[in-house]
Amino acid sequence: MEKPYEPAKPKPTKAPALAWVLQVLVACVLGASAIAKLAGNAESIMIFENLGMEPGGRYLIAILELAAALLLLIPFSAPWGAILAWGVMSGALIAHLTKLGLAGAMLPMTLAAVFNWCASTVILILRHNQIEFIRCMFACEKKEDPDTR
Repeated sequence: MEKPYEPAKPKPTKAPALAWVLQVLVACVLGASAIAKLAGNAESIMIFENLGMEPGGRYLIAILELAAALLLLIPFSAPWGAILAWGVMSGALIAHLTKLGLAGAMLPMTLAAVFNWCASTVILILRHNQIEFIRCMFACEKKEDPDTR
């Protein structure tokens, strides 16, 4: 039985310099944020108390951020790190828009979350050939099924 979709063959190219720059920047921001959460930074504790997720949520988010940062720095796992970072930052943005707010002391954290979210999206676009289901979203050739004619 033939596959209904034939994935487009990826062209062998070097990872763009922009992808690496963004990966390192996002990894640094996520790593610093994760360390602050794990170290028990007072501001992190206050944020997670406001969300009703202290301390378990703080530790979980810190571990996810650290995992995303590490995945972004390994060439073959960078797209997976971008997916994880995108998901964590989506949650952070939802928290800022609904409970935490955007103004005052929350503004720098909100801007960092927006930057990480946008940069993760760009990394996924630049590295879409590395993960098959993402590659197929961009260019997947549909094969004709001879039985449906």
